[in-house]
Amino acid sequence: MMAPVLRKSGWMGVLLLAALELHAQRSLPVYLEGEFGIERFGDASVRSVFPTGAALRLGAAFALADQGRLRLRPQGGVTFYGNKINEEVTEQLLFVKGGMQVSYDAFFLGRMTFFPYLGIDYNWVSNFDMESYDGEEATYSENYLHGTGISQEIGLRVQISEWYVKAGYGLFRSQLRVRRSILDNDLTSGYVTPPSHSFQFDTINISVGFSIRP
Repeated sequence: MMAPVLRKSGWMGVLLLAALELHAQRSLPVYLEGEFGIERFGDASVRSVFPTGAALRLGAAFALADQGRLRLRPQGGVTFYGNKINEEVTEQLLFVKGGMQVSYDAFFLGRMTFFPYLGIDYNWVSNFDMESYDGEEATYSENYLHGTGISQEIGLRVQISEWYVKAGYGLFRSQLRVRRSILDNDLTSGYVTPPSHSFQFDTINISVGFSIRP
């Protein structure tokens, strides 16, 4: 289970290395940015199972037009939701992301700078169980549901010096496929399970981050 997650998470490193290579070739002003935050689903049925998620983003933002006020940030990240079923088993929902964010230094007020932003990401979605008994090393089930899709996000970042707070709203509707073995087992038991399900994964999110010149 963890090997595919690590491979997908490698997008973060690939995007960052590509961005730094572009910086070296073109001498564009670049900022290393990272953020950690929480997300909450807008759909009540999904939120009832996974109330709150933890999100991590990392990218390299290039200062472009209009005296560097326009920022282009290749980025990667993960978002994790957990639903504790019992003391040993936790159902998990994992989003691995890779994409781009555009922001603009619109105005400032005192020491605060305001950056409206728009982001787009390609997502790999997995739903599985983590099991841990009597303090033993955790094991992971195969995916019950899995799929991919493109999400969009719009919001506002407020920055003071090297630190910022960001709030946004994400739009993401995904068709997740059911694992083949589950379909076969259900068919053997005498009933037909739909091979895929549509989910509304729209989210409200808030995060704290940093933006520094390497």
